[in-house]
Amino acid sequence: MGAMHGLGGSEWFRARFGDAAPTVAEALIRAGRSAHDTSADTKAASGLRTDEPYGATFWQVLALGVVEELAEVQNVRKIRPKGSRFYLPVVGGTTIYAAKCASQSGPEADRLVIRWSQFRDELLSDVERRPEEYLPLPEWQDDEDAEELASPTSEAEAVVLVAFVASDRAGLERIHIGDGYLDAHGGVIWIHHEELPVEVEVNLGAANATSQPRRFDEAPMKDLDMGVRGDDDDLVAGGQ
Repeated sequence: MGAMHGLGGSEWFRARFGDAAPTVAEALIRAGRSAHDTSADTKAASGLRTDEPYGATFWQVLALGVVEELAEVQNVRKIRPKGSRFYLPVVGGTTIYAAKCASQSGPEADRLVIRWSQFRDELLSDVERRPEEYLPLPEWQDDEDAEELASPTSEAEAVVLVAFVASDRAGLERIHIGDGYLDAHGGVIWIHHEELPVEVEVNLGAANATSQPRRFDEAPMKDLDMGVRGDDDDLVAGGQ
C-alpha cells in the first residue's frame, strides 16, 4: 500500500468508508504527523527528559486533529459519546476512534497496548470477540441443553479502531487500523487489521485550506479603503 493510489483501496476500507476511503486514509496520516510535531515541540519547550509532555499532548492533539482533518469529507458528522472528552468523526455511518498506544508497545500489531477503560470497552463492544473470551456462567456449565452464547459481529455501521505508535525519539512509526477491541489488560485484539504507510506523500494542506486560521496573525488581510474620508456628517449620512 505504499503507492498513493493504494491508500484506502482495500475491500475492508471501501466497505467501511465507501468512496471517501482514500481521503480518510490521508486524513489519518496527516493527523498523526501533526500530533507528533506538536507533541515533540511541547516536550522540547518543557525542558523535561521524561516522555510525559509528549504523550499527554499527543493523544489530545490527535483527537482534535482527526476530527479537523476529516471535516471536509463527504457525509461526515461528529458525535460525542457519553464518557468521551472529545468528539469522534463518523464517516458514512462508521465511527472512527483514534488512540495512541502505550510507550511499551512494539511495532507489531499483536503487541499493541492501549489503556483499558470502561468507555473504550463499551465503545468497541460491537466488534466480534474471540470465542475463548465468552466463558459460560457457572450455573450453565452442567446444562447440556443450554444454547451457546452468540458473540456480536461487526456491522456495516461500526466503530473502527485506529492505533498510533509514536514517540519523541522515533517519530510517527505506525498507524494500525481495523476492527479491534481491548482485552482486560489493554492489549489490542484485532479481528481485522490493516496498516497505513506513514511515509507516503499526502497533501498536508488539505484541511488547512478550508479551515479557519488558528492564530490572529494567520488571518487573511481584509481590503481596506485607504481613500480620503469626508467629514463626520458625510459618514453619518452614508449609513453603515
